[in-house]
This record gives sequence, structure tokens and C-alpha cells, in this order.
Amino acid sequence: MSADVASYPPGVVMFLGKVLDFTTGTLTWRQFVPFGIAENPNGWLSEKFTIGDAVSAFPPLLSYDEYLHSTVDAPSWSLQSLYDYAFETSSTTLGDLTSYTSMCILLVLVFLLRAIKSRLLPIFSGIGRRAGRATHGVEWERKNEERIAKFGEYVFRLIFHSAVSAYGIWYFRNKPWWDLDNEDAGTKLLFIDHDSTVIREDARHPIEPGMAWYYLVQCAYNLEAMLSLLELSFAFTFQWPLRVERSGKDGNVQSTIQPQSPLLIAWRPTVRGDFQEMFIHHVVTNLLILGSSYFRFTRIGSMVFLVHDISDVPVDMSKLANFLKWKKTTIFCFVTMVLVWLATRLIVLPFVIYRSVLTESYLLVSANGLDPIYFYCYRPIFYTLIGLIILLHLVWFLMFIRMGILLITRGEAHDLSEHKKGEAQLSEQTENGTKKKN
Repeated sequence: MSADVASYPPGVVMFLGKVLDFTTGTLTWRQFVPFGIAENPNGWLSEKFTIGDAVSAFPPLLSYDEYLHSTVDAPSWSLQSLYDYAFETSSTTLGDLTSYTSMCILLVLVFLLRAIKSRLLPIFSGIGRRAGRATHGVEWERKNEERIAKFGEYVFRLIFHSAVSAYGIWYFRNKPWWDLDNEDAGTKLLFIDHDSTVIREDARHPIEPGMAWYYLVQCAYNLEAMLSLLELSFAFTFQWPLRVERSGKDGNVQSTIQPQSPLLIAWRPTVRGDFQEMFIHHVVTNLLILGSSYFRFTRIGSMVFLVHDISDVPVDMSKLANFLKWKKTTIFCFVTMVLVWLATRLIVLPFVIYRSVLTESYLLVSANGLDPIYFYCYRPIFYTLIGLIILLHLVWFLMFIRMGILLITRGEAHDLSEHKKGEAQLSEQTENGTKKKN
């Protein structure tokens, strides 16, 4: 690290100053900071240590208007030109999820996903209702409406995670950054010849249409999943902002008007047992998606997406099997879930992807020529967010171990991610007859 960089305050502090500059839209906020922290020339938050936007050093992404003007024919709008721009052209503004074009498409995709779910979830929940009734009887159906609602949600998730995992395996099967056994390839290519390079301008990472749309669909799904989590967790009731309170008795009743919140928020019966962990995971994931897209680290982001999607498939299958209380199927899916989770989220993610971010990301400076100030400022946020994701994965894994212990010692399948204190187990006989076994 150069002497100039060594004289700067910690990267986290510089990033905080950058955030305050952006959110306030001015540099004058520094005059209100006490203890000389923001005073020139040596205050850690002083204007002396203000840095620019790292993305300004990157080559601009191609907009649709620029694409039209770059074509041989006279520029004109058409469905064919839109298709060619969106699905045949690399490094367009679709590769940056914070661009106006991408945000408009994200909005459309989120509404489209919600429209599809509104049609499919009642069908999937109906399947779960019939399967549960056939397996456990009518009384179980009456007492488990929240389970039936979640069944439809997890069928949809299983279909999505299976489809996007299949696409990811197919699309990334020959990508060199996944070739971990090749000394000239592997995770080093996540950083070498990144868009920040000023050395080999012809070798910058292209954002292929397949990668751009992979990111768009993943981001739309994660945004919609966070909305669905809130819908399943909270009940919102609007009420009059004033209420009448009466006090006294024996004909001396007095009425007073008291203000109250116009919005009443309560927990739903369908709230997840791990709501806090899942909500934090969604927030951190969406921050990483937007951040990696903005700084054009889509190769790293795609690796994180893939290990998550593959491990989510057995998670969804395990939840559906436990919903039906098919014991043998639940045990098989649970063991598969634990092994895949361990391999992907607790081995590949921390010891391949995160290790590369920690130990090889300096190639952005040493091999590409990125100004080290940018690296020094922005690296802590990515280190922290990915590390937090891995910590949450470890918390869930320990939860799985507890579930496995209960399954072995008591012979009971408790989904602690859905029910923090466990769930009521069915007796061998129901009111409507003997349970059917899978």
C-alpha cells in the first residue's frame, strides 16, 4: 500500500463520508460534526479525504439510444432493435441494476412475478389441501390453514429454484472462473481484466445478455420474496386516528378523545420462526445484488447466486415433505438438504468465493491498475456483507443440526425455521381413520 493510501483514515470511515455526501447532496454537513472529526486538514471525515465514484473510472455501458446510433442503418425504434439490444448485445445498461432502464424492467418483472403467483399459489395450495386431507384427515385440514398457505408458496419456490439452478449450471458450465483446477483460470478471473483496468482496455469483462438477464430475474425474485415474507408475517389494519375513551360510572361517564396510530400491525399465524434471520438475509442479499451489479462484479455475484439456488432446491423439497408428514421422504430430503447446504453454503461460498474476495481482490490494483484509494474505501462493505451472509448460513446449519437431533432422539420432524419452539406432532391415528404412509 502506498504512503498516500496509508495516510488515509480507515476505509469504513471513508465509505461513511461518501454515503453522507450522497444522501445529503452537499458537503456542508461537516460543519455540524463535533470534536473536529470533519475539520480540515486531518479530520477523518474532512473534505480532504473525500473520494470520487469508482465507477466513473469504468467504461460507460451502452444505452439503447447509443446502440441505435451505432447501427449501420439509420437509427429508429423497432421491436427488432429492442430485441437485439436486450438479448444480443453485451455490456448494455441492463447490466447495471441501478440504471433507469434496469429499474423499469425490475419493476415490471416484480409485478409479473406477483401476477403469476396470484394465479398459481391457489392451485398449489389446493394440491396441498387435498394431499393433507388424504394423508391426515379433515380435522388436520381445519387446523392447518397456515400450513396450506405456505405449501403453495414453497411449491412455487421449488419450481423457481429448480429452473434457475438448471439455467445457471448450463450457462456457467464452461465459464473459466469456475475452472478451479486451471492455474491460468479460476477465481483470479473474477478480478483480472475487470472493467476497472487501465492496462488492457480490450480485455475488460463483458456483461453478456445471459448474465444481465440472470441478474435481472434474480433481483426481481429476491425483491418479490422479501415482499412475500412481509405479507406472510404481518397483518396491516387501518383504523381511525382518533378513539373515544369513556371513564367513570353511575351516570358520571366522561368521554375523551385520544389519538391513536392509523395503522395497526400484528403478527400473522403464517409468520416464519426464523423471520429475523430471513429478513436480514433478504436485505443483505439485495444490497449485494445491487452493489455487485453497480461495481460490475457480476461474475462473483453469479457464483453466489448459483450456490444459493442449488442448495435451496432440497430445502424446498424438505419443507414440502415435512408439510405432508411423510416421514421417510422427510428424512431423505432432510439429509440431502444438510449435505448440499454444507457443501455449497459452508464450503464453496466461504472457502472458494469468499476466500477469493479476501485474498485475490487486490488484483484489481496490482494487475488492473485501479486506484488503490477506491479499493481501500469500498472493500470493507463487501467483506462485511458476504461475511454476514455466511454467518447466517451457519446459524441455519446449527438449526438443522437441532432438527436432526430431534428427528433421531424423538422420531419427530420439527421444522424450526417455521416454528421456533417446534410444531405439534400428529398422532398415529386421526379422527378420520388411519394415516396413509408414503
